[in-house]
Amino acid sequence: MPGLTKIETRNEVSLEIGFGNGVPLIDRGRVYLVREKRMDKTIRLLQDFDYSGAATMCVSRTHPDLLRERLPGSEIEAIWLSERSGDNNISPDQLHKILHRIDHFLMRNKNSVVMLDGIEYLTLFNEFQKVQMFVEEVNDMIMTSGSILLMPVDPDALDTRSIARLSRYTEVI
Repeated sequence: MPGLTKIETRNEVSLEIGFGNGVPLIDRGRVYLVREKRMDKTIRLLQDFDYSGAATMCVSRTHPDLLRERLPGSEIEAIWLSERSGDNNISPDQLHKILHRIDHFLMRNKNSVVMLDGIEYLTLFNEFQKVQMFVEEVNDMIMTSGSILLMPVDPDALDTRSIARLSRYTEVI
């Protein structure tokens, strides 16, 4: 697949992903805040990770069927952030349940990829400080499992202070 290069480094795999202008190096054990209005970059990254064989979990405001349409052929574990009840649905005010599902996935799938889409939606149901603490807990899980967290965020949907707080412990691409 064009745009994807595996680089072996110290028993880890880093990935170079090309987006035209710059080529970000994606390292395992890191959180990446993807500044974008739509999930186009994030979807391309997920496609590249799927191509490399990484297990993928998507926690998203987007319905799982729509995610699978954008990621044809990809094997993803999808959780829908929704107030509607369902087997793979979690209410946005239940951060502890989201954490539990992510933790369970990462324990089964080391060196995997998690996409957490819907930070803006989570802040509608939780104080921003709680959402930030939630992201920090996920960050700890990501670091210890050698996985990658992709967090697409529309920079216009949150105030600059909130973006700065989220960016503090992430790589911004």
